[in-house]
Amino acid sequence: MNQLSNIKRLIEEIENQIDSDRNKEIGKKWEAPEVSNTFYHCKPKRIGQMPIVADFEYPMWAKLLNFNLKDYYFNHLTYLEKQLETYLYRYNVFKDDAGLGRAILIWFGAAFEASILGCKVQYPDNFDPSVVRSYTPVTDEESLKRLEDREIDFEKDGDLGRAHEFYYKIKEILPSTWQVIFPDWIIGPFGIAIYLRGYQNVLLDLVDNPEFVVKIMNVAKNKLFEFSKKRAKFLGINIEKICLHNDDVNYPNLVKGTFKDLILPVENEISSFYGGVIYWHSCGAVNDLIDEILDLKNISTLDCSGWNDFDLFVEAITKKNIKNTAIEKRFHPVKDILATNDSEIRNKIKNFYISLQKNKDLRAYLRVDGIGQIAGFDETVNSVKRFIDISREYNFLD
Repeated sequence: MNQLSNIKRLIEEIENQIDSDRNKEIGKKWEAPEVSNTFYHCKPKRIGQMPIVADFEYPMWAKLLNFNLKDYYFNHLTYLEKQLETYLYRYNVFKDDAGLGRAILIWFGAAFEASILGCKVQYPDNFDPSVVRSYTPVTDEESLKRLEDREIDFEKDGDLGRAHEFYYKIKEILPSTWQVIFPDWIIGPFGIAIYLRGYQNVLLDLVDNPEFVVKIMNVAKNKLFEFSKKRAKFLGINIEKICLHNDDVNYPNLVKGTFKDLILPVENEISSFYGGVIYWHSCGAVNDLIDEILDLKNISTLDCSGWNDFDLFVEAITKKNIKNTAIEKRFHPVKDILATNDSEIRNKIKNFYISLQKNKDLRAYLRVDGIGQIAGFDETVNSVKRFIDISREYNFLD
């Protein structure tokens, strides 16, 4: 079966499941999306159980579903085919609460935004794309000014040309009832500064020349605004709330106070421009920064990664009397998922529900992700399924 025939078969399989009782029950666990044309993270409802969703890292999907990652990011047929296979695998095998819908999100990896601003990006066969760290477009004030003055070419800069190609070609294949979501800008200003200036340089600048880091972040912020205006015009939509991914915002990269003094003001300007942050994310340890992060206005969902303390997040949100921010609780892929036992999982899940009893307004959901091939395929898949099954044993009434 060729790719196009297989894509049509996969679409038909999803269409047959979308209106099923099971998929409808999954939908009842979530609030309606706050956005319709960008990367959405739905808030969970606080009824019954915390929803749980599961995902693999792309290199793991590539091995499991037998595709080449470079081909995935450059061939629209491979991209679409494997996106659909991934959706069905999660629905049929993991049996999580992600559910099925009629949308394809185009995403070219964490280097997409950097490519637009002149960074060099490498696309290996078996790993996700990454920025070439040896090349830094911003070396001094003059190079930053050149970047600031150069207008984004929305059709050609960086990976935008390929984004347009994917967008149009995938739309031609999908039924008219389906939506293709054009890539959005998700990397926060501090992460963009690190791409532009270099990791070590930015960390040194934070000590020797913090004002320069702020200047870079402000240029990144303004480029983000420029991108969003052009994206909205291209799609004929209004600008919606934004996701902010801030993996480089963590301890020990930032000591307490640095986020509040240097980064928070820029991110609050971003939040004001977009009417809020739909999802704030960091894979890093932010326990020591949580009070400062929660000073960011209007966060819909806050990521609590596997390096962070769920109880601490609940306490901080409760103490600040924040009413509309939900928690996405993610897990350490090894110690929480692959290298643990049933008793430890039960104790962990049970304690989450106990913690949430301290704040009856707070909503949360569970996410299993960040998993690559450490063990065999069957062992890894079974570990994820085990975690999901055990999570179903608990609810808000226990």
